[in-house]
Amino acid sequence: MIDSNWPLVPIALFYLVCAVVGIIGNGIMVMVFMKESKFKLPVNYLITLNCLADLFHVSGHFVFNYQLVTDETSSQANCFFMLFHTVIGYCISGSLLLAIGFDRLIACRFPINYRTLLSNGTLYLCAQLLFPVAFTTVLIGYGSQLIDFNTQIVCMAPLALPRQAFGYFTYASNVINVAIVIVYIYSYVVLRGYKERDARRMKYVFKSISFTVVVVLVGWTTVTIGNTVAIGLIENQRISEIVSIHAGLGVNISCSVNVFVFYAINSEYRSGIRRLFGLTVQSSDISKSDPSGTTKRMSLVAPATLQF
Repeated sequence: MIDSNWPLVPIALFYLVCAVVGIIGNGIMVMVFMKESKFKLPVNYLITLNCLADLFHVSGHFVFNYQLVTDETSSQANCFFMLFHTVIGYCISGSLLLAIGFDRLIACRFPINYRTLLSNGTLYLCAQLLFPVAFTTVLIGYGSQLIDFNTQIVCMAPLALPRQAFGYFTYASNVINVAIVIVYIYSYVVLRGYKERDARRMKYVFKSISFTVVVVLVGWTTVTIGNTVAIGLIENQRISEIVSIHAGLGVNISCSVNVFVFYAINSEYRSGIRRLFGLTVQSSDISKSDPSGTTKRMSLVAPATLQF
C-alpha cells in the first residue's frame, strides 16, 4: 500500500464492516418482504426498495477496500461502470425515503382517500416511484456523458459519479432532506391530533417518525452538507475527495442498521424477522399488529402507519 493511502485505512475498514452488515441486514429485510404475505401495501414496497437501494450502496465498498489494499486504481469511467449499482443505490435512496414520508402523510391526514388509493395500489405505487426513478435516471444519464477514461482513481462511491454530476446530486439531496424532515414533522403533528383511545398504538408511530427524522439529520444531511463543502469550497481535488469519503460516515451507518431499527420499533417486521429464522413470535407483537382493536379511522391506515 502506498503511503498516501494509509490515512484512508480506518475509514476503509469502517466501510467494510458497513458493507457486510448492510448486505446481510438489508437482505433480511428483502427476504421478509418476499416471505410475508401481509407486506403487500405500497409502503411495504417502498420500504423494501429503500432497503435494496441501501444494500446496493454499501456493496460498493468492497471495490474500494480491494483497490486500497492492492494499490490498484481504475479510470473514473471504469469505476462508474463497476459501481453502477452503488450509484443507483445512493441516488434513489433519499427520494424513496421522501416517497415513504408522503405515503405516511396521506395515510394519516386523508385516511379515506388513502383507502381509495390502495384500491388502485399498483397505479398509486407507480405514481410514488415517478420522482425517485426520474431523479435517478436523469443523474445517471447526465453522469454517463461526463465519465473520464483517462483519470486514474481509487474507486469509491463518491467518485463513481463524475464530479459535476455528483455535485448536482449533492445540492438536490439537500433540498430532498429538508422536504423529508418537513413531511415527517407534519405527519407527527397530524398524529398528535388522534383521539386518546389511539394513543397507545400511536406511540409506536411517534417513535418511528422521530427516528426517521434523526436518521435523515445525522445520516443523509451530514453527508450532503459534507459533500457540499467538499465540492463547493475546497479547490484541492485530493482533499475534496478525502472530505467526501469521511462525510459518508453517518449515511453508511443508517444504510446498515435498517434491520435493527425495524426489529426494535416495528412489531410487524419484528414478527416477520422472527418467523424467517424460525423463532417464536411474541404475543405482544401480534396484538400490536392487529388493527381489529382500533377505531375505523386507524384501521384504514393500519398496519402501514407503523413503518417509518
